[in-house]
Amino acid sequence: MAGVAYNGSSVAQSTKGGHVTYNIERYSPPTEDQSGYWYGAGSGSTNAQISSSGVSSSSTVYVNSKAVTTVGDRDSETWVASPSVPSSSGSTRYVDISPGTSGSGQGTVSTGSSTVFVSGKAVASIGSTITTHLGTTTTITSGSSNVFVN
Repeated sequence: MAGVAYNGSSVAQSTKGGHVTYNIERYSPPTEDQSGYWYGAGSGSTNAQISSSGVSSSSTVYVNSKAVTTVGDRDSETWVASPSVPSSSGSTRYVDISPGTSGSGQGTVSTGSSTVFVSGKAVASIGSTITTHLGTTTTITSGSSNVFVN
């Protein structure tokens, strides 16, 4: 049996592959006949590394003086491009970076006990699944060391 998850339980990092996209442009220096110009030289992408600041529980039931986490509770998350989008140089630049190089959102606890409920919601435990705001899944990694659910 796993320990009950509660307010502030930690969550494993998650990665969304190819979340950040960008275009690559190269500079063609001026010639006698023509001004210098930028031209498209391809595109690229990088991952988003998603981190949690801990699960926010809304339950009125407490374990170890902390609110119990149930399915549907939220997880405050931030993400950063990882690895970072390359830095532009004199002859190469990276443009149209989408959706940006960092962001935030709220994931949702999506699995819990099949037998233990609080206010009709399944109680989450260490190992329960969280669906991140970017659509990946991760797990709760901490909780009670002396109250357990199956």
